[in-house]
Amino acid sequence: MKDTRVRETIFPSKIVKVFGKVQNAEALLQEKPLQITTYEPLFATLTNDGEERAGVLLDFGKELHGSVRLLCFRGENRSVEQAAGPYPVVRVSCGESVGEAVHPLGYKGSTNDHAVRDLTLFVPPYSDMTLCETGFRFVYVELQGEKATLHLQSVTAVSIYRDIPYIGSFCSNDALLNQIYDVAAYTCHLSMQQYVWDGIKRDRLVWIGDMYPEMLTIQTVFGRQPVFEDSLRFAMESTVLPRWMNDFPAYSLWWIMLVHDWYFYTGEQSILAEFGEYAKQLLRQVCSYIDDNGKDTLPAYFLDWPCHDLPQEKSGVRALLVLALKKGSALAKYCGCEETAALCEKKANAILATEEQSYGAKQVAAMLALSGWHDKKTAAEEILEQGAKGWSTFMSYFLLKAASYGDMPATLQALREYYGGMLSMGATTFWEDFNLDWMKNAADVDSFPEEGQTDIHGDNGAFCYKGYRHSLCHGWSSGPTAFLAEEVLGIHIAEKGCKKIVLCPKLGDLEWAEGTYPLPQGVLSVSHRRNADGTVTTEYLAPEGVEVEIM
Repeated sequence: MKDTRVRETIFPSKIVKVFGKVQNAEALLQEKPLQITTYEPLFATLTNDGEERAGVLLDFGKELHGSVRLLCFRGENRSVEQAAGPYPVVRVSCGESVGEAVHPLGYKGSTNDHAVRDLTLFVPPYSDMTLCETGFRFVYVELQGEKATLHLQSVTAVSIYRDIPYIGSFCSNDALLNQIYDVAAYTCHLSMQQYVWDGIKRDRLVWIGDMYPEMLTIQTVFGRQPVFEDSLRFAMESTVLPRWMNDFPAYSLWWIMLVHDWYFYTGEQSILAEFGEYAKQLLRQVCSYIDDNGKDTLPAYFLDWPCHDLPQEKSGVRALLVLALKKGSALAKYCGCEETAALCEKKANAILATEEQSYGAKQVAAMLALSGWHDKKTAAEEILEQGAKGWSTFMSYFLLKAASYGDMPATLQALREYYGGMLSMGATTFWEDFNLDWMKNAADVDSFPEEGQTDIHGDNGAFCYKGYRHSLCHGWSSGPTAFLAEEVLGIHIAEKGCKKIVLCPKLGDLEWAEGTYPLPQGVLSVSHRRNADGTVTTEYLAPEGVEVEIM
């Protein structure tokens, strides 16, 4: 198998802090040939003499996926207790925050789960080693032993990513919204590794439900990418029916929606040829769990972590069930299976005839509205009550989309509040989860808490993402890219294969917005300007073969 990703050397941009006896630490910031020689004119020296251990904490400026490359000139271990003999021993630790980087495993949830990001090893002279493939921004190198010396030529990051162009774009008179779009796109881009992962530090797995907002971002920013279809295929081939994908019935529902939406976007018959038969069998399996009165007997429910094991979770999954059955019916028709399509429609209508409520969970209110179960205006009011309080990163696309059917200026303000909140705390990618309350008297991810402050990374989180185990780069949080393209720029795909686009912009409180969108036929460019009388002037440039209607 050929790895189509690229590797790029990144030098650290800043020394956050030195510990103990460190000389010439600034040498690690200088770009130089990464080749050890017998004479090194420029290196940093870490020395342990029985007091505080020497260490240096480096900042690479932004979150990246990759490894740490350590080039050692020379060193000496004079600690008799060290099993490495004459070689110095170092601890190398990667972190998405300064606290995660410097603290030991086990402290506030710090872990090596899914990827080794903290290890101790001996360092021979004239060595060049690449370690710890994970997601990180900060690297801490600490010399071990009571009496030792280490001369480091370089500590660099090896950034591993797919070298693909950013075709989609968004720009407006609001710099914060522009930044949110770009950071969300970058967050998803980092998650596009061998497959489309959810996280790059933890959750380096093909979580098929988590991939739905990532699919929207890929479609919006990068266009058709083989890695997405590889991920769909991997999930299908590794889940023999009647098993559920990732062992969650809901995630098999997301897979149905992914296949439908990707086919509708690309118009490629090969999508139906490869995934259609499995989709039909899966749809029939799903329908077998729903009786004629709309009650279901799914063996488990999962929508997102903030509403997990609460009454609203089942309501949210049942709304997802309706959405999947509706799209599944359309997918079955595309495959020429009218019987399966009719069955899906019947089951969806039976479910919609029952009663469900959100129980105050905003993401569930969004799903109920988008599935056609609840009134959109009422749901929008519920979602926007107290702004972005109670929002979910995974469900952000659905929250924003449902809210925009009510008050678009308030929706954009909630987006600024929620995602801008992460940016204000030093985020360079968006997180697995976020709660506005975490910001109260908290230190940024790139600074240590002062007395009386909390650590926004180490002191927060819940469920499987407590403390430093919490991922600060999670692809499922990239929903704002698709929302800004669909609702602000108003780009709606009206016919499969993007043969027809309907432009229906909602500028909200913006004066202007413009951007690009990758279509199978080429790039669509749009521009919207608010006039003095409140009307909006729209201009566009579409590829040949694409019909555009302005509403």
